[in-house]
Amino acid sequence: MLDNNTNRLLDIKLKNMKKKIFVILAIFVLMNLGQGCRTEHYLIIDIDFNAAFIWENKDKDKQKIVYRCTSTIKDKLVFVISYKTRSVSAYIPSLGNVCYALTLPRVNDNSLLRSTFTMTFDKTFTYHGETIPAMTNIFEINSITSEIDEYENHMVFCGMGADLVLDFSDNFFKNAVFDTSEEYVVTFSCKTSDDLFFEKTITINFEK
Repeated sequence: MLDNNTNRLLDIKLKNMKKKIFVILAIFVLMNLGQGCRTEHYLIIDIDFNAAFIWENKDKDKQKIVYRCTSTIKDKLVFVISYKTRSVSAYIPSLGNVCYALTLPRVNDNSLLRSTFTMTFDKTFTYHGETIPAMTNIFEINSITSEIDEYENHMVFCGMGADLVLDFSDNFFKNAVFDTSEEYVVTFSCKTSDDLFFEKTITINFEK
């Protein structure tokens, strides 16, 4: 049997071990509270530009409208800008970093500059009876830009995302006349906040 001194030493060692375990657990909890779900950072390195039509709009939330690609414009004019991004801070698991989200929060560290947007059509069209010459930047025409609703969208589009939607109003479409016998080449360009320049060209046609 162990004597009293030996028992006391064992008790002291056991208490010290419990204190060490408590300290380790406390550090683990503090690290967990401090880190949480880490945000992943990305840069926009390119864009896609496409004409679109509404495929599904159940709850009237613009960010949840489902769009599909098209080259034929029927009764509404919508363009979608999709971002191509590159990760600039990868997620690295570490002690105490617990995240129960299916995907980590993400943010783009650069953005498209609205003031640099240009959009041109290679042929004339009329708006409210006024002829808009070919290659005119329509973002410089206030009566047209006031009819463009710009908003973010979180749904999949053409295998990518409908990140920014340029939705021309029904009023614009009602008062604009396009040549239905010819294709239109539409060119969109913009810059980013870190001075990248993008230019994309698509071909569309308007149905009678």
